[in-house]
Amino acid sequence: MSIDSSTARPATGRLVSPGPEFGQALLPGTETGTEGMRQRLMILQGRLERCVTVLRAHQETVTRVPRTDALALDLVQDDQCLLRDVQQCDDEAGEIDDALIEFFQELMAADLKSVRRRQEAERLSGRVRVSPPYSPGWNSADEISETFALASSPLLRVEGGSLFGPTALFVKRYAEHATFTRTMYKDVTLWLAALRQVAMEALDGPLLQEPTLMDLQGIDGLHHSQFEQLIADLLDRDGYRIVRSGGGAGDMGADVLAADPLGRFVMVQAKHFTGGGGSVGQPVVQHLYGGAVATHPSTLPVVVTNGRLTGGAKGWAAEHFRARLIGREELRRWAENGESLESVLKDTGPA
Repeated sequence: MSIDSSTARPATGRLVSPGPEFGQALLPGTETGTEGMRQRLMILQGRLERCVTVLRAHQETVTRVPRTDALALDLVQDDQCLLRDVQQCDDEAGEIDDALIEFFQELMAADLKSVRRRQEAERLSGRVRVSPPYSPGWNSADEISETFALASSPLLRVEGGSLFGPTALFVKRYAEHATFTRTMYKDVTLWLAALRQVAMEALDGPLLQEPTLMDLQGIDGLHHSQFEQLIADLLDRDGYRIVRSGGGAGDMGADVLAADPLGRFVMVQAKHFTGGGGSVGQPVVQHLYGGAVATHPSTLPVVVTNGRLTGGAKGWAAEHFRARLIGREELRRWAENGESLESVLKDTGPA
């Protein structure tokens, strides 16, 4: 009747199916799209919260040291309830773990163009099904349940008048099993905390952000640094990996440096004008072109502005296709209409 010293999880899997209070009626649906995926995550998060609430109600029992001298019926019943809820929450955590894995697989199968979102999905997916090591008690959960059932039998009277008094050996075994139940409680609590953290980061992080869109009126009201960030977000949306965002000393004219899936660089100079009333001339294009060539001969220099492009800038950029220019109308297509950068650039020179 001793506890197995192995730390492996029981071969039979989870032991008890959870009742309705654990959210079986709230299984994730098959909704698609960002909002549908968000709803599925919120349902899973709600199920996790209910499990945490159920286990939190046992804190007094868990902190109480099991008696080794006698059996008390009320304490036996508390331990029985603790074991039942620990097993049910373990089962529920396993279902939620499986659902999260399916969730991230579906998300990544949807061909996320955003490098940032794809990396976030991969990162969070790698943290699922990494449950804490299970204590040896899980391998003898059936035996522990049997011990508690015997201890609660009306034939065992702890006080006077007992028909069959519990032996010292049985009381010792009961205390041992009660101790293991408390360790099992900690196992499940840690697992639930890890799953809650994954669900929270998935909901609050970049994973379920809507694709970047902004109309020209909103763009005209941005600060220059916000305009640079918008460009980086648009590039990320279209599948580019952001190498650097934000200009500064030694940037060689580049406010955003990105790479396409083949590793080719795109160097962007952002020129923002409040209200869209300014213009970009030839010197800006020349400076960016020089920086792009110095970075790598295949680097594509792109000037993006919410203002006007002068004839000199257009003419110099078009000569030998030195650079690509995205003016106000192209920016509208890219940021407001949601066209890809590749589509917008097709009209400004060779692909």
